[in-house]
Amino acid sequence: MIRTVRPNIDPPYTLHDHNIIELRAEGDRLTLVTQSGMTGTKAPWPQPQGVIEFHKVDWDFSYAYLLAHTGNFGTFPGEKMSLSEFIRRFPVFGLCVMDETFGYNKTFLDGYLTTQRQFYECFLQIYHEGDMVYLTEE
Repeated sequence: MIRTVRPNIDPPYTLHDHNIIELRAEGDRLTLVTQSGMTGTKAPWPQPQGVIEFHKVDWDFSYAYLLAHTGNFGTFPGEKMSLSEFIRRFPVFGLCVMDETFGYNKTFLDGYLTTQRQFYECFLQIYHEGDMVYLTEE
């Protein structure tokens, strides 16, 4: 029997507990801007200012999910929209990231969205065939 282990993804930075305040779409590139940079995943856990770029984003397969009534169990209202529509609809927002998940050509960010005096549980699904690039000021 051949045993193949998928390597664990080991990003150099995390957005956990950071607040995304802007999503910039430029062609097939998406830039995430945070309020306070990002945190290194290795000691001494630096916290540089910077942005994250996703290259070759496929906008047809990138989505935002908004779930209302955060924290409740059972049925709840929600909405799925294209990431492009999310960017148009919410030019001013704060998304406090709770978790990041990396898959094959996909990055999922989930957390709590505050916008227009509303509060949602939010998931962003970014499908990108290009690199995910951390640009820091270190």
